[in-house]
Amino acid sequence: MPNFIKILFGSCLGTLLALGVLFFLFFSVIAGLANADKEEPEIKANSLLELDLTTVPELTGNQPMDQFSFELDSDGALGLHDIVRAIEKAEKDDDIKGIYLNSMTQAGGFTKLRAIREALASFRAAGKFVVSYAPAYEQNAYYLASAGDEVYVGPLGVVDFRGLGAEIPFYKNMLDKIGVRFEVFYAGNFKSATEPYRLTEISDSNRLQTREYLTGLWNMMSEDIAATRNLEPATVRGFANQLTGWRGEEAVEAGLIDGVFRRNEVDARLRERLGLQKHEKIERVSIDDYFDARLKKLKGKDDEVAVLFAEGTIIDGKAEPGGIGDKNYVKVIDKLAEDDDVKAVVLRVNSGGGSASSSENIWYAFEKLKDTGKPLVVSMGSVAASGGYYIAAGADSIFAEPSTITGSIGVFTMFPMVDELMNDKLGINFDTVNTAQYSNAFSPFRPLQEGAKEVLTDRTKMIYETFLDRVAEGRPGMNKEQVRRAAGGRVYTGVRALEIGLVDRLGDLDDAIASAATLAGLDQDDISVGQYPKVKSPIEQLIETYLGEDALPPSVGASVVRKQLGEQNYQHFELLRDMSQMNKAQCRLPVVINF
Repeated sequence: MPNFIKILFGSCLGTLLALGVLFFLFFSVIAGLANADKEEPEIKANSLLELDLTTVPELTGNQPMDQFSFELDSDGALGLHDIVRAIEKAEKDDDIKGIYLNSMTQAGGFTKLRAIREALASFRAAGKFVVSYAPAYEQNAYYLASAGDEVYVGPLGVVDFRGLGAEIPFYKNMLDKIGVRFEVFYAGNFKSATEPYRLTEISDSNRLQTREYLTGLWNMMSEDIAATRNLEPATVRGFANQLTGWRGEEAVEAGLIDGVFRRNEVDARLRERLGLQKHEKIERVSIDDYFDARLKKLKGKDDEVAVLFAEGTIIDGKAEPGGIGDKNYVKVIDKLAEDDDVKAVVLRVNSGGGSASSSENIWYAFEKLKDTGKPLVVSMGSVAASGGYYIAAGADSIFAEPSTITGSIGVFTMFPMVDELMNDKLGINFDTVNTAQYSNAFSPFRPLQEGAKEVLTDRTKMIYETFLDRVAEGRPGMNKEQVRRAAGGRVYTGVRALEIGLVDRLGDLDDAIASAATLAGLDQDDISVGQYPKVKSPIEQLIETYLGEDALPPSVGASVVRKQLGEQNYQHFELLRDMSQMNKAQCRLPVVINF
């Protein structure tokens, strides 16, 4: 009887939980349908466009569910290129008089924020104003804010401007203490992904390459800030060395900012710029509402240039939004190859790589697409390194941004060994019965046999040679030995990659689209652009997640961890998590740049 009651109670509880989830989903769907026919936001005359960019994916809505904040009636965060389109539209819109930036921190990374800065510069050149205010500025927020003609910080606030740095955690000492080690196999002297597991500090080669590309980015950043703040680049770099942004009024006197204001003082200044009286209301419109009112998502039609966005880690199988899985990406590429309306394809890459096998499958799908006669052009975003470069290697032409991080042509395999942890620390022993020499090989509970090590070494080298072949086949004027000299896992900025032949030109996505249209013989004055992959709405993703195999989606757990750790610390957690879950050869760039 007691067991019967327990089973009955458990069944009832499970049923109630399931009904609760369904109840939540039902009303979410109703809410979504209710908002489906909502009126477009009204843009009034003499309006102020507000930018508060907490998340900036490449493609609108292409982000993990944990970044949706459960705004189920939205299309997700506005993507970089739609943000730029909205600013360009506002530049010519008589109803928009200025832009207001009000973020303490900015997501997106250096290259994305640089693109938004350029759009803001054009907006200002049209005779309109850009004002920025925050209680305090993190460095990334200040970089964007400095594009404005007026920059204010709150009382007791700081401008955390101190230069670029890379922070790499090393786990070897910790692993030694708990009895865990990694068998590491890598190809490429500069391939630094395995260093945290086998070293206790940055190697000389990795320090050299990291300093080289960080210096390139830092020079670009300081020159950009100097240009908009009417300063010399050397002066700006001096402010970082002296932490001038932390010194209150000294930051104003130095020209980093224009004043220390309270919010009501900023509002008064905005009214002045808008020509309003003290009692008059400021008409504010968010960039999301402005986009909904004035623009539409790009949808291709006849003679289309298809832009396929590949952002995030490359994994085997199907990836969630914000990731790249060979299963779903190969499917999209095959459809683009078969679609007669698609005349050319642009691959926009923002990825530090991941699975080598998945990268190969995506590369091969693009080769089949090229066999149909359709041009393939690559546009590199913030990062197109390792596996991110692999999937781009076969393109007819490769565009990189000057600040793109690319290269890292190398491969590694890591195999965890926990025999000491089990045997000596926990007192757990494993015994085996074999029917062949390697029946129980590749087990983390006993040392790898020499034959198994040879296999993993040879396999890593084989994948590396294949990677070099793919690059040599796709790079005009470079043979395999020339590629080998540029490879070795070394990381480059877009500017340096152009010099050594890994990319063809410097330019943005629009430049790549124009090039693809030219290669396809399309009219440059009327280019039809379609965006892929097609992103499902938040409510559709939520329903699929909750009614799938798992009762609690991983993204919900990720959201909790992200909020507890904070964005910067979460990056380290995410890197460690991804690295610890690897079970195949990887083409990956593991570094967190503090920007």
